[in-house]
This record gives sequence, structure tokens and C-alpha cells, in this order.
Amino acid sequence: MSLATQQSEDPAAPALRVAAWADIAGLQHGFFGRRGGVTPGACGSLNLSERVDDVPANVRSNWQRVRLALGGVGIVGMRQVHGSHVVRVDSAAQQVEEADAIVTDRPAIGLAVLTADCVPLLAVAQDAGVVLAAHAGWRGSLAGVALAALVYAEREMAIPPSAWRVALGPSIGGCCYEVERAIGQRFAERWGAMPDAWQAGGERGQLDLRQVNRQILVGHGVPDDQISIVGPCTACASQEYFSHRRSAGRAGRQASIIGFQPPDSLQSKPRAG
Repeated sequence: MSLATQQSEDPAAPALRVAAWADIAGLQHGFFGRRGGVTPGACGSLNLSERVDDVPANVRSNWQRVRLALGGVGIVGMRQVHGSHVVRVDSAAQQVEEADAIVTDRPAIGLAVLTADCVPLLAVAQDAGVVLAAHAGWRGSLAGVALAALVYAEREMAIPPSAWRVALGPSIGGCCYEVERAIGQRFAERWGAMPDAWQAGGERGQLDLRQVNRQILVGHGVPDDQISIVGPCTACASQEYFSHRRSAGRAGRQASIIGFQPPDSLQSKPRAG
């Protein structure tokens, strides 16, 4: 049996969840990897993007597997453009156009971000019943997509930054992400010195996007102990996660999803004891 065939028979399931969120009743979330789908080849097997080298039928089948794994929530994504625009989602049928962060206070809606090295940011404001998902590559991180999401939620939904619990999922790490020195300098100019995120070396340097976003979040009111960094560097773990850089651009896209189950699904669960 080939590896691709064997993977296609594995059930799709989140590769990772946030252990620190286990106490949040009704929260559905997960960082999916590349296993558990039907797509063959370089985009195998759980590719969830139609904008790569895959056929629509495979992508639809893969999404169906993800929906089954996160039963009870309808999934809403966005057309990610490496910016900082935030959109509020009010319906599972809503079509979100260009955006890199989405937020909702409605149960039964799962917010999805697709990545293959960029940072998937998931967050929950537990008391308000609000979740958000953001896509943060280097351009979006530099533009401040994480801060834009905080500002939007505080302005439109009265959620202070201190209320958020944030997870930064599998993405390329500083170990593998080499960029031009000018890019690192732009981060320092906009966001201040980032010794944990930017290590210069000649004309190039190593950039850690999760540490970039962590510093931005902490600098604008999210307590550091409410931020979790989840999972490995995607380039180091490219057998388990899609990595655009490791595959020289021939990668699928994995999903990171967060949402609250509908209240009736919680009430219908049998009580323990």
C-alpha cells in the first residue's frame, strides 16, 4: 500500500489542540496538519485550498472530513491577502472576501485560517463567547494584523486585550526562516527591538514570526501567560505540516479552526456519573 493511499484512509483530526483551553466549555478548536485527506502528491493529503495544485473534488472531500472532525460548527474562511483587514462574521453562510482576521460572537460558527508557514493565530475571549482567527505572514505581521484584531474587538465588541487567550500555531520558525536584513529592520522600526524574534547576520537574518506576534500582543495588553505557542516549525516538520518554503512553493494548505458549539449540543450531552 502506498503512503498516499494509507494517508487517505486515516481520519482527519486536529493534529494539535491547546491544552490550556481544556477548561473552556463548548469550545471547538484545532490545528490540523497535512494528514488525513485524499489529495495525492506534493499537496497530500489534507490540502484545504483550491488555489494550489489540487482538484476541487479532493478539496471538497478534505473539507468534509474536517467538518466531521469538528461536528457542530459551520466553517467560515476568508480570502487571505497578507494584510490587516478584520471582518466580523455573523452567519455560517457568510462569504468573507479579502481579509486576514475574522471574529464572531455567534455559536456554531468555526473560523478558519489556512497556512503553509505563516502563523495561524486563534484566540478566545471566554466570558464574552467570542473567538477570532488571523493569518500572519511577514507582511501581515508587519502590518499589525494581530493588533488590528485586538483594536477591532475592543471598539466593536467591548472586549479588552486582557480578555483574550491566544494560541500561535505551527508555522515556520526562526531556525528556518531567513529573510533580508531590510525586512528585519522594518519590524524593529515599527514595533521596537525584537531580540527574541529577529537575529541579524550580515545582509540577511533569522525571523521568528510567532515571537513577533507574541511581542505585539503583549505590548498591547494581552498577558504573556495567556499566550500559547503550539506545535513545531513547519519547515522542520514538513512531513506533518505543509511548508511553502521547504517544498519550494509546491505545498498544500492546512487549516486552523476555532468556534463555540451551539448551546443545544452542550445541553444534549449526557451528564457524567
